[in-house]
Amino acid sequence: MIDPAYLKDNLEAVRTALANRGMDLTRELEEIAALEARRRRLIPELEGLKREQNTAADEVAKAKRRGEDTAKIQEANRQRSAQIKQMTVELDLLEQRRNHALLVIPNLPHADVPVGKSAEDNTEVRRVGTPRDFAFMPQAHWDLGPALGIIDFERGTKIAGARFTVLVGAGARLARALINFMLDLHTKQHGYTEVEPPFLANTATLTGTGNLPKFEADLFKIAGEWDLYLVPTAEVPLTNMHRGELLDGKQLPIRYTA
Repeated sequence: MIDPAYLKDNLEAVRTALANRGMDLTRELEEIAALEARRRRLIPELEGLKREQNTAADEVAKAKRRGEDTAKIQEANRQRSAQIKQMTVELDLLEQRRNHALLVIPNLPHADVPVGKSAEDNTEVRRVGTPRDFAFMPQAHWDLGPALGIIDFERGTKIAGARFTVLVGAGARLARALINFMLDLHTKQHGYTEVEPPFLANTATLTGTGNLPKFEADLFKIAGEWDLYLVPTAEVPLTNMHRGELLDGKQLPIRYTA
């Protein structure tokens, strides 16, 4: 979620960044700005009433010690207390609406990201290695896999449904080797720490990575009262490892892989 303070101070920059992503969220940004403005006005009003309430409570105590009538002060306190309660509810609702609206705003692209409408507008930064020049027409994996007996599409569909596969023999070993290659490369050559996170994550975690609420239809939720979803990638739990924590700058950067 974008920091509302950043959004307030950089509204036009945010609008431009979203436009560079091909998105027009002017209405949503205006709604957030209005909610935040109302929230900022309400907070000092509420705090002022609370201070008055505390002062009035002291006055009641002093008046009672002097034997004076406190009926008017106490009535004013009751009215003020009701006003404080009403404004507290309003503030909570404002923050809920603002936070829900903020969750609609996607991540902003970095200033170095080239602006374009398709992959043709991408800029090649560097090239590693040389593309292999095949002396024959290479086959697609959906043809090569079944021919070699290492990918079974039909049984994958029978077991789980469309778009699922079964890796067999060398296919299964290849998948395991690729996983080990990736983890070993990151941990042994680039200083990453390997993590095995849970395969399930709660709403707060998936909200932290922007999967919720926008992409809830793409997630698999555990049935019943459980607040748990299957994680789509290890990125979700890894990104939330230090959510809500204050880290010493000396600890950074922290590099995890899974």
